[in-house]
Amino acid sequence: MENSVTELFNIKYPIVLGGMAGVTDATLAAAVSDAGGLGTIAGARESAESLAAEIDRFRQISAKPFAVNIPLMAPQAKDLIQVVIEKKVPVVVTAAGSPEIFTATLKKAGIRVMHVIPSVDAAKKAEAAGVDAVIAESFESGGFASPFEIGALALIPQVVDAVGIPVLAAGAVVDARGYAACRILGADGVSVGTAFLATVECTRIGTAWREQILKGKDTATKIMGRGIAPMRLLANQWTDRMEEIVSRGASKKEVMQFIFSGDPMSSEDGPFACGQGVGMIQRIRTVKEVIEDFVNGSGALLRKMANLS
Repeated sequence: MENSVTELFNIKYPIVLGGMAGVTDATLAAAVSDAGGLGTIAGARESAESLAAEIDRFRQISAKPFAVNIPLMAPQAKDLIQVVIEKKVPVVVTAAGSPEIFTATLKKAGIRVMHVIPSVDAAKKAEAAGVDAVIAESFESGGFASPFEIGALALIPQVVDAVGIPVLAAGAVVDARGYAACRILGADGVSVGTAFLATVECTRIGTAWREQILKGKDTATKIMGRGIAPMRLLANQWTDRMEEIVSRGASKKEVMQFIFSGDPMSSEDGPFACGQGVGMIQRIRTVKEVIEDFVNGSGALLRKMANLS
């Protein structure tokens, strides 16, 4: 399944693990890379020292290419950038900030750069900044939400038409149907979060998060903190408390502190990021099973469509 994304990152399938703070560690990233995708270590909650250790741990587990996700708004972003350069990380995914800040520095160090974008204008700016690819993240995705609230059917083809670099799609891609749909819309690959949360190799979420994913339906998620720090989370008692804090006029800093105070390993309710596709997840699988479903299932769907034409 060679295309511009697989060639760019030297991987078998154009499937990237979305960086999820405190969750996508070396274990999960290595499982995705070994299954033919591009595993991603999330840097949002890491210090320079802990990120360096996690990169070393990945390389002890796997010899495959991988990425590190760095939110540019993170106060330690500059230190994390220095770590990925020193460690010669092959791919960096930047988000939540201007791609102009570090892209040239990373490219000079021989690192491939992807940037997460929520709109066509942002995609154009990222391309102008020199990134190698963009991840078009639609409103359906879990975690930090686009203030523009553009769905995948509208966002992906417009971004594809607007830039000349590879485009990966993100947002509610949890099975072969979503993967095939993104490819039909013109995306060169996908970035996946929620589907990989529900895997054996995802060891950094607790029983409450896992159980709520398996019980989740089409209405299981909601956008919290619109106008302050919008996030798509699983609706639970924790998000009820967050709504109370927001309604009292809390600042963005206070809301962010509350979000990051949650424990992903907890057996109680917490700030559990999750995409709108959660209702299609019925069981815990291995990473390999998820990727094989994407690849084989989408192939069958596309062949069926071809026979109908």
